[in-house]
Amino acid sequence: MLTRFHKVLIALLVVQLVLVVIVMTRGDDTGSLKEHLVLSGFDATKVTRIQIFASATAKPVDLVKRDAAWVLASGFDYPVEATKVTDLLSPIAKMSAAAPIATQAGRHKQLHVADADFERKLVITSEGKDLTLYIGSQAGPRRMAVRVGGTDNVFGVTGVSAAGAGGEARQWVDPVYAKIPNEEIAKITVQRDGKTVELVRPAAPEVPAGAGSGSAGSGSSAVPPPPSPPQHWSPTIAGAPIALATGESLDDAAIDRLVGQVATIDLSSPADPKRDASKPTATITIDRKPAGSATPAPVIIDVIADGESYWVHDRAVPRAVLVDKSRLDDVLSVERDKLVKKPAPPAPSPAAGAAKPGPAPGTGSAARPS
Repeated sequence: MLTRFHKVLIALLVVQLVLVVIVMTRGDDTGSLKEHLVLSGFDATKVTRIQIFASATAKPVDLVKRDAAWVLASGFDYPVEATKVTDLLSPIAKMSAAAPIATQAGRHKQLHVADADFERKLVITSEGKDLTLYIGSQAGPRRMAVRVGGTDNVFGVTGVSAAGAGGEARQWVDPVYAKIPNEEIAKITVQRDGKTVELVRPAAPEVPAGAGSGSAGSGSSAVPPPPSPPQHWSPTIAGAPIALATGESLDDAAIDRLVGQVATIDLSSPADPKRDASKPTATITIDRKPAGSATPAPVIIDVIADGESYWVHDRAVPRAVLVDKSRLDDVLSVERDKLVKKPAPPAPSPAAGAAKPGPAPGTGSAARPS
């Protein structure tokens, strides 16, 4: 006869058997604890478009692949550096994780991978299909929270970060818009408001034939010629050289800085190359030295004031950019006072009636009472 005590023992035995079965079953599934690819089957080489959102309300950076090249569709098709696209997609293709770090939608906002609250949102187009990826905040040592759109699972992965998915156009293009080696520049002309300022590099002095050679048959080694004196720029304003007053001199360091600003122009963002430039704020012309028997064509750059930036366009290229005003203000406002060093002010003379220094202590007469 089964007593109540026996029934309790049987029930406990059944529970133990069930637990053993569960443990044995899970123990065979060791693969669930191993890391696996988050985006199984993702092929970075087949991606043709990437839209990068820095916030839910910001316009995306739109990268599009045209033939074999990437362009910034959101920035007047400005050329994109392909290596930067590769650096973004390669880690995404390799993302791996074991179990999710979160499986409920309530955690998405906390980890900054929610539909409207994220560090970066990427819409990646491949073979005509869109894949949405949310990149969030840090989720452990060297791991970032990542969620695939349309799912609740959040994974902690390495190699991917919001910083690697730049939310500004200039982060995807070559930051240098124009660059001419300083030593190749022969003349710079700045035209603005009907005024013309020119900076001309004097031609290097010719070395006399046979200079520096040793005596014939003497066996002595060749003596190098003496170094040439530095060749400074010669500025002219309205076609006339600058007349220097007594004590004034050309500010060669300031002129060199102006030349450096023109030789290398960095962009802040791409701009519309089709903008009307018939009446520019200024025009900068850069003449280059002859290369062998050929003389390179001059570089002509139109500049238009645009808020806190300048719209800049090299007439020889199909691209234009915006440049921070601080980078070109000195060049466009160049005038005599910025090219000339004033003489040092005379030393102040002693004031009339100033008290003369008294005798050294202990050497003078004692003061007498009045």
